[in-house]
Amino acid sequence: MATSTSLRRLAWAFAVLTGMTYALVVFGAIVRAQGAGLACPDWPLCFGQVVPRMDFGVVFEWGHRALASVVSLGLLGLIIGTWFVPAARALIGRYLIAAVVVLAVQIVLGGLTVLHLLATWTVTSHLLVGNAFALSLGLVSATLFRVSRPQVEQPPSPGAASVAWHLVALLLLAQMTLGGLVASSFAGLACVTWPACVGDSWFPTLSGPVGLHVLHRVTAYGLVLAIGAAAALSRGDLRRLGVLASVVVLLQVALGVANVLLQLPVEVTAGHSAGAAALCLLTALSLQMVYTRGRAQLVTTPAAAPALTEAA
Repeated sequence: MATSTSLRRLAWAFAVLTGMTYALVVFGAIVRAQGAGLACPDWPLCFGQVVPRMDFGVVFEWGHRALASVVSLGLLGLIIGTWFVPAARALIGRYLIAAVVVLAVQIVLGGLTVLHLLATWTVTSHLLVGNAFALSLGLVSATLFRVSRPQVEQPPSPGAASVAWHLVALLLLAQMTLGGLVASSFAGLACVTWPACVGDSWFPTLSGPVGLHVLHRVTAYGLVLAIGAAAALSRGDLRRLGVLASVVVLLQVALGVANVLLQLPVEVTAGHSAGAAALCLLTALSLQMVYTRGRAQLVTTPAAAPALTEAA
């Protein structure tokens, strides 16, 4: 009982840290949309100081760094807390090591983003790794919640659901990579209309900024179809996650359209980044559920055979 309580407390703590990391990812998008990515021209300090003199841009950039520091210290604190709960240490120890490695890479990429003056590859990599860090914490939290609560039998999903969710993950990775490239290449308005790109042409070219924008749109449409298929093929809690992901991806498309028609307002850009991060978390949780059910079936099925033999 005491162990279950400790696991639930840790699960909630990791959920809060996941929320903070999610906010950090969205905050990073706001920093970029405000053009404040180089408001602090050096790293890790800002104008050679821990707490610099503030102006509009510095508030955003320094605030992003400050929140990142709080998240890092929060992870350190939870690692220490996990050490004193042997059941949790055995359960999520490997995941925490992975989270620390991802965080270290993210910190280095944050510095390189500044030192390389917002180079396309650093901005895109920073976005992808930041989302990877958030989903790693989300998976830790979900694992702890699952183990600390009574197990409810879930209806099995067909094997096609697993294939569909893996396709969703691949398309989402491609879409987020393209989104990072579109943002860092200032290609957000390379297509000035919707649903066509320029005039009556939907696919004027697949090269340069326009090509990036077109590919981003096409992949978004594919992602909508893939998530819809995954939701339809899934059962139980997995289907509920799929339905939620379907709602989020449709909102995400609407925000993408609004970004074009309203010419990239900061609020819409931030919402678009928030939607992408939410889809990342939902997809990761769905895949975790797919793998967990798959392992449960492998363990349960062989165990049933001796029982039938003995009964006979």
